[in-house]
Order: sequence, then C-alpha cells, then structure tokens
Amino acid sequence: MVRLIGTVLVLLYLAVLFVAVSLTGLVSYGLLRLIGLREQAERVLRKNGRFLSRGIISALRGRVHMTGLEHLPREAGRICVISNHQSYMDIPLLVGHFPIWAGFIAKEELRKVPLLRQWMDSMGCVTIKRGSARSSVKMILDGVKRIESGTPLIMFPEGTRSRSNTINRFKEGSLKLATRSKATIIPVTIQNTYRLWEEDHRVKATDIYMTVHPAVDTAGLTEEQKHELPKKLQDIIAGAQISQESRQ
Repeated sequence: MVRLIGTVLVLLYLAVLFVAVSLTGLVSYGLLRLIGLREQAERVLRKNGRFLSRGIISALRGRVHMTGLEHLPREAGRICVISNHQSYMDIPLLVGHFPIWAGFIAKEELRKVPLLRQWMDSMGCVTIKRGSARSSVKMILDGVKRIESGTPLIMFPEGTRSRSNTINRFKEGSLKLATRSKATIIPVTIQNTYRLWEEDHRVKATDIYMTVHPAVDTAGLTEEQKHELPKKLQDIIAGAQISQESRQ
C-alpha cells in the first residue's frame, strides 16, 4: 500500500510538472517567435525542455550515467541519432541528457496527447502512421528535408519498445532517412530505462546508462554497405549493452 501511494504521488507530480513547464516553455517560445526573436525562442525552448525531461527522470528516481561524449561531432551538420528503444522514458532521457537538441521520428498517435503535440512541432519531430506505406514514404521525405536543413533527428530502428535489455532486430528500411540525406549517424546505447516504470509499473531507483559510439558517415556508402548498415549499427549498440551488463 505504501508503494502504491508513493507511485500515485509521483505520477501526480509528473502530470503537474509536465503541464506547468510545458505551458511556460511553449507560451514563451511562441511569444518570442511572434516578435521575431527566433534565436532567443529556441534557447528558451531547449532550456525548458531539458528541465522538464530531467525532472521526469529524476522524479522516477533514475540516476543517469553517460560515456562516449568525446565521439560527438564538434561541428553542426547533417546528423541522425540511432538508438535502441526500451521504454517511453527513452525520450525524456535523450531530451534531457543528450547534448544535441534533436527532434524525433515518432508515432502519429502521440500527436493526440495535449501539449505533447506542440512540443513535437516546436522540436521539428517527424511522425509516422504505423502500417501505412504512404505515411512511411512521407516520413522519409520530411525527415530528409529536416536533416538536410540542419535539424538533427533521433530514430529508434526497432520500431517499438522492447521493455527489456533485449535489442530487437533493426528494420531493413529504417535507415533510408539517414542514407538518403547522407547524414552522419551517431549510434547510442540506452540501458535500463524500462526499469523506471514499465518493468512492473512501480517507481524504483534505477541506474540508467547511455553510451555514445563513434559516428558513422553514410555519405559515399555503396548499396551493399547500406544494406549491411542496420545489422552493423545493431551490433554496435548491442555490444555496449552486453559490456555494461558484464560489469554490473
């Protein structure tokens, strides 16, 4: 009963935090853009987004450990971040702690969530409707334009949450967005976010690990190399997870 009450209180706190910080950030962002202060608007949005996301992870008692930051590109460019996908908490983890501010390739259904839709639009997210070939094509075209214009995007090639430390097969066509835009891919391994809540639907202290790997340049890849790319990235990301588990 004590655990149940504690979990309910945490969830209520998260709801209040999400609404309060989202309204503050998005309203400020909109007003600043309205008067032509685009750069200031972007800074306010990032600050609020990181504050909100870190607050979510902290409230769920997550302790974040990051390695490999030296592998991040020093200059802006065409960037696509590729990560495994364990839980809904992967998104606030990346927004709050990953140094590069980026949009996401996200499910169309998420746009139905009040305030979240506004966050997605302001971050430059690209959505996809599951099971729709037309939506998949549109996602690739929109995503390529975003990356070519300098907006980094984050993708989860598994296509859905694993809710475990098992990494599912990266889908064959999941990296077309990156290869067609000739993006620099940054592979990222996420570990233990599913334990924050989705493992047994209760809040518990969890050590979360995020590993950044050396970048993979897609410009100049042959067709055979593009075909092998999903497996190559999956092996890189899974390898770091196995290594971390062996040290725990």
